Amino acid sequence: MTETFRAMLTRLDKDGELLRLGQDVDARHLSALMVKADKPVLFEHVRGYDIPLVGGLFWTRKRLAQALAWPESELGTRFLAGLQTRIEPELTETAPVQEVVRTGRDVDLTALPIPFLAEKDGGPYISAGVVLARADAGIVNAGVYRLMYRCRDETGIDLVTASDLRRLYEAALGRKEPLPISVSLGAHPVELLSAAYKAPPGLGELTIAGGLHGGPVRLARCRTIDVPALADAEIVLEGALLPIGWSEDEGPFGEFAGMYGDLKWNPVFKVSAITHRRDAVFHAIQMPWENAWLGAAVTEAQVWDVLRRAGVDVVNVAVTEGSACRFSVIAAIRKRAGEGKNALMAILSLPDTKHAIVVDHDIDIFDPTQVEWARTFCVQADRDVVVIEGVRAKHIDPSVKPWELGKGELPVTAKMGVDATIPEGIPRRYYERIKPAFLDEVRIDADR
Repeated sequence: MTETFRAMLTRLDKDGELLRLGQDVDARHLSALMVKADKPVLFEHVRGYDIPLVGGLFWTRKRLAQALAWPESELGTRFLAGLQTRIEPELTETAPVQEVVRTGRDVDLTALPIPFLAEKDGGPYISAGVVLARADAGIVNAGVYRLMYRCRDETGIDLVTASDLRRLYEAALGRKEPLPISVSLGAHPVELLSAAYKAPPGLGELTIAGGLHGGPVRLARCRTIDVPALADAEIVLEGALLPIGWSEDEGPFGEFAGMYGDLKWNPVFKVSAITHRRDAVFHAIQMPWENAWLGAAVTEAQVWDVLRRAGVDVVNVAVTEGSACRFSVIAAIRKRAGEGKNALMAILSLPDTKHAIVVDHDIDIFDPTQVEWARTFCVQADRDVVVIEGVRAKHIDPSVKPWELGKGELPVTAKMGVDATIPEGIPRRYYERIKPAFLDEVRIDADR
């Protein structure tokens, strides 16, 4: 059986990597305490609620690696392996997440300790839900979308960015029909990573999760809709996106880029059922770094994959923290003639990547000084900087002026690539690093 979210918490606790707070905690203070803690925190008693909350599981690259039980240096390549060894999910009749079922008038989101994450947020937010919807040819589409609390049985949902769920909702809206979805809270990080991956058409994200787990993800039939949910999750919200389009206020929200996203118009999620384990734990993802590091593993895997598909000999890939671990990418390659530009075009084809730098194989891309050296001495701006205009963007980037867009309108941006490999036609000897004479032949004797 694959590891569940609950089993992951038990493992972290056993390894001394989970901070348990047993005292009564005001729900308003959850976010601040998560940020200040040096470990993930399990709040065992949230004042006024019967359900504990855990957060901070992915606040650093190291914590994400610990939650996954993967080596920190292999986040991107491990995820890439899951893309190659896919396993289909399986339907089960035994779902721990349905030990308690509440429908109709018993649906009450206020029973959940939904945290207020950032001081200027438009309301409390559910931030760690894996959203499932039925796509074409019976495929179950998975994604991660934030949900802003509206009332006892309604939330907003952020669908301003291009995504599979947005496409499915647009199709349902055209038919003037609601779109059924389930939201699984307390999903293993493998499921969260896979759901955040922009899988190509015809590929279900949960098959990737199965490959990463080494076994199928277990799904359960929902009680009120014809969409499955994660059987081993902690809490599930069932319901539908209402066919009202981008018509209701949602936000502001402290985004993973570290800035506030503006007030937006978005659709509404109407909750028809809440199911959960008898001793459920609510999972919260705190912006910006938890979302950023989840995105880092996916982005690195996408870069490895797209470069290999383009026939580029990749040595290493890294995202930059200053770009929220997603928008800027550095890649080291073993270059053949013209391949620096080929690599740039491949990387910039990815939906989230805005800036890319390609360097030679002998540059340590985790050393900013070496990358800066390559950018300074290998680049002529008129020859080695590539700019592509009019490509898809994200609303969280203020430079695209998202406030000027109409309801549901998508922004565009310009992308930039820098080929910082040694230029063709310049002998490599001109880039040979200096070395002190006789360096390997002498040493300082500390005893003399």
